[in-house]
Amino acid sequence: MRKEDTIRLDTHFLVRRIEVLELKQSWVADQVGVARKTVSRWCTGKVKRLGRDSAESLAEVLRCQLSELTVSDEVDVLATKEEQKVAAKLIQQNDLLELLSPSDNWALAESLIKASLQPDLPLVDLGRLYNLLSIAAWRQGNYAEGVRHAERAREIAEQTGDRGLLCGATYNQAVIDSLLGDLGAALAGYERCLEAPEFFETRRDHAKVLSNTGDAYRSFMRYPESLAAQDHALRVFGELNLDQNLAIGWVSKGMLLCEWGRFDDAREAYTSGAEAARRANFVRGVDCAPIYLADPLSLAGEREAARAQVEAALPSLAKHGVYDLGCHQIAARVFRRAGALEAAAGQVSEGLRRSEPFPELRGMIQLEGARLAAARGDAAGEAGAREAANEAFLQAGLAVRVQEGALAEHGSLSDSARE
Repeated sequence: MRKEDTIRLDTHFLVRRIEVLELKQSWVADQVGVARKTVSRWCTGKVKRLGRDSAESLAEVLRCQLSELTVSDEVDVLATKEEQKVAAKLIQQNDLLELLSPSDNWALAESLIKASLQPDLPLVDLGRLYNLLSIAAWRQGNYAEGVRHAERAREIAEQTGDRGLLCGATYNQAVIDSLLGDLGAALAGYERCLEAPEFFETRRDHAKVLSNTGDAYRSFMRYPESLAAQDHALRVFGELNLDQNLAIGWVSKGMLLCEWGRFDDAREAYTSGAEAARRANFVRGVDCAPIYLADPLSLAGEREAARAQVEAALPSLAKHGVYDLGCHQIAARVFRRAGALEAAAGQVSEGLRRSEPFPELRGMIQLEGARLAAARGDAAGEAGAREAANEAFLQAGLAVRVQEGALAEHGSLSDSARE
């Protein structure tokens, strides 16, 4: 039969119509005069075109218009359930989030994942999609939704006994805990994942948890443990040629080294991160890199060069809906060291406005506010900002970061902290 003698079937309408009329596929087949397996193949989308005569008979049996049962162009046809299953599998196998993450197009990722969700997917596949949805949600700052998706994935993991699925749900919850400032819960979640690394679905998943664990150790000023975890993660990311993960991991290592007072090593880490971001076409990482690099540059005494670098890079942040808010505390430090106190105050103000939901980050920016007040000779302002920083750190469970007395420069640690 020639294609021009056939009509494209609207599979969704056919299935819905049979359900609404409470008909059996076998009865429909008998009435139309085709084999019963033929109607089944129409309903699953395995056969997408049928002859005009059969289409007209089917429309009569279903008491609908031929135009309702068919479509004029193949692009108008929605995916069948079988196609949705295939799409769900492809999303998992090809890791949609990794494909889209360099552009930070998490809304698109979320829409595509939701389009492939259906209740009759294999449970483990459904759980994996919920874990992917959780990531897409928290990447957009939708933390409550991210928690709901992670909890659904955990329920499925417990129902199926799938440890890999449980590990993914635990990781997502830990990331959200970290973002919202419950650092103790976050670290406990990461460490639970690392107790049985054989259950990670991929080596990359293992390395991502190692990198986040390194960040959590840095929050608690456990620098040697942080460095060991981050180096392990970077080694795996490098072996797998995962440039975007390398870009993020190198930045995390740079932040650790800069805070630890190892400025030359921090510059090397930030430079490696910028190179990886460019290789990955990770636009946000490329745009933030000069600001991160300016911090150890300024701390090493090249204050005017660092200031010029930050001034040139800051406008690029505006094009990103989500970016690294730590850039504001770095910019404030760089401006303050260069004597640009008004510019520093602007960065502190913007950083505090944007970091309100994140207590650890808010505390770090308040510390920069305290240092700025000290630079202005404002003792009361310094004490007030330091107290606000301490409150934020305590809210995040980071009593180790509470500061008493005059503040030292960022990167100036006590001997005990360097051990």
